[in-house]
Amino acid sequence: MDMRADSRRVAFALTHCVAAPRDRVWAALSDAGHLTQWWAPAGAQMRAASLSFHLGGRFLYVIERPNEPPRWGRWVYRDIIEPARLVFVGSLLDTKGGVTRHPRVPHWPRYVHHTLELADAPVGTELRLCSRPVHASDAEIRAFEDGHDRLRRDVLDAWVRLDAYLAGEIEIQTEKESHHAS
Repeated sequence: MDMRADSRRVAFALTHCVAAPRDRVWAALSDAGHLTQWWAPAGAQMRAASLSFHLGGRFLYVIERPNEPPRWGRWVYRDIIEPARLVFVGSLLDTKGGVTRHPRVPHWPRYVHHTLELADAPVGTELRLCSRPVHASDAEIRAFEDGHDRLRRDVLDAWVRLDAYLAGEIEIQTEKESHHAS
C-alpha cells in the first residue's frame, strides 16, 4: 500500500523551539527509553513494545491510562535523515496488531503521515511538524481537520514534556517502576 500523504488535503502544521541541542533532541526521538519518558499524553504511561529505528522499521507502543483499556500504536519509519528529518506513518492497533479506529473519534484516519524536521535555532532546536491523513475518506478528512485544535494541544503538551525531560525536570522511570505506577 502506498503510504504517501494525501497532498490534496489541508495539513496540520506546528513549530516549536526546544531548549536543547539538536543531537540531544534527536536522541530523545530515536530511542524507545527516551520516547516513553515524554511522549505519552498527560496522565498516561507509555511503554515501548519494540523499536527498530531504521528505514522501514517500527516503533510499537502501548499507552495506559487509569480506568481505560490500553491503547496500542505503531509508527512505521519512511525516512530518517539524522539529525534533521524523521518521517513516519502513525496508526492505532487492536490487540491482535491490526490497524484500527480511534476509540473516541470513530472517523479519525487510520493512517497519518508525519514529517518532523529539526533545525538549529539560537536557543536550541526548532521542531517543525507537518501531518496529513493517508488514504482517507471525506469523513476522515473532516475528522482530522476538526481535530487540529486537539492535535495542537496534544503535540505542544508533548513538546513541553520533551523540554522538561531534556532539562532533567522529569524523573526517569524504569520499565519496572512504570508497571508499579499503573
